[in-house]
Amino acid sequence: MLKIDFNDSAAQAVLTKLIKAMQDTRPAMVEIGEDLIELSKRSFETSSSPSGQRWLPNRPSTLIAYLNKFKGNYKKDGRLSKKGAERAINKKPLIGESRALAQQFSYSATTNSVVVRNSQVYAAIQQFGGTKAEFPHLWGNIPARPFMPLDANGTPDAEAQKIVLRIVNLYLQDSLPR
Repeated sequence: MLKIDFNDSAAQAVLTKLIKAMQDTRPAMVEIGEDLIELSKRSFETSSSPSGQRWLPNRPSTLIAYLNKFKGNYKKDGRLSKKGAERAINKKPLIGESRALAQQFSYSATTNSVVVRNSQVYAAIQQFGGTKAEFPHLWGNIPARPFMPLDANGTPDAEAQKIVLRIVNLYLQDSLPR
């Protein structure tokens, strides 16, 4: 499970104001959770981090291993078939056969917090990367391909900050007397 705490003083100050302004902030937290998940899922569509940084492409060894899982990717002489070439070209980083990493997001919201997570056991290594020296069980070095809009310290990227502040401001405006 990948869990990142959201540590941003500006957002926390606004959230504290929201908590005081409203009796039940859970709807705001639910909306934040849903929007952060949608932001994360977009990464898989664009093959880039939530802030727009393109992911490194798959390595040739990854593509070969992927192609070897299916029949019809090679001609009798060993060359790549048209079907195999199409599969290789369309293989996006982090998108495996099950597509589980892109689909295993969830969140839990309370009246003063929201936790967004990805339940795949390999989510953290894909988010932050790692080397074979650090993790001997890996088949090779794994480049970081961030799909969550936060770093390891819980610092949100600019897009996540915008989402949180927009939602909090809307809920604050709705909670103010007219």
